[in-house]
Amino acid sequence: MSISPTSNQINVCRSNIFKCSLKAFQRHRFTPEAKLDVVFVDEDLNGEGAVDEGGPTREFLRLLMKAIHDCCVFEGHEKARQLALSTEALGKKLYYFVAKMITVCVVHGGVGPHFFSERLFQQICGLPTATVTVEDLHDHKLREQLMRIQEAETTKEANFAIEETADILNVMGCLRHVSKLEEKDSLVHSAVEFIVNGRMRNAHDQFVEGFKTLGLLKELQKNPTVFHDMLVCEEKALTARDLSGLFTVAYSAQGSNRRALENQLVCFWRDWLINIEGLLFEF
Repeated sequence: MSISPTSNQINVCRSNIFKCSLKAFQRHRFTPEAKLDVVFVDEDLNGEGAVDEGGPTREFLRLLMKAIHDCCVFEGHEKARQLALSTEALGKKLYYFVAKMITVCVVHGGVGPHFFSERLFQQICGLPTATVTVEDLHDHKLREQLMRIQEAETTKEANFAIEETADILNVMGCLRHVSKLEEKDSLVHSAVEFIVNGRMRNAHDQFVEGFKTLGLLKELQKNPTVFHDMLVCEEKALTARDLSGLFTVAYSAQGSNRRALENQLVCFWRDWLINIEGLLFEF
């Protein structure tokens, strides 16, 4: 009879957070429900501290999320990542384990990725997604080739552009010549749909499977708005109130001359923050 551990010891090097973490999460006895016991190991393989009172775990989760952002299963804009197709990652169930790591970060430490694209978030939550377009492609060369087909002004130009992209269109099952100009849009849409959704199906399914860890997928699909800001990057303008709230004033004694000057200074400070709110500066 196997007894589940009460904690998961994770030995990590700061220089290779992702690899060390993946090894721990792939461990047969790793239990997502158990607390994390993180030990950072220095270059001489000495533990920085044997007891994890919470500080090492918080640092680990932050570093791990950054490493996940940069790993091979994602591509696209830094603040709007999409899944990238890798047959090697698929074979090693890397999409599953990355989602599992994200889930543990969210549940155990409240650390969210904040870098999912809107489309990826919607796909995970089972929400309707916008119609795909050529702009959704991250392969610049292929995007330019399809745009040449889309922007062709005659059927001759369209078929010439199709011939230039024949090999890849044939692999997608989208290769066909057009006899009417409006047919080019249907061809391009079919190609983009295959690239963005069709060929990514297995990777997407494996990724979603990982979010079943600790029941997070069920909660995501039940309450998507609650988790939106944690998974998707939301650009929020910094307000005067936000900045003012970052500081605590150490006032002098009430009624003193210094206190009167401090009150006036705080007013000047807050007025200045209001005056510059929303302005752009170049440094």
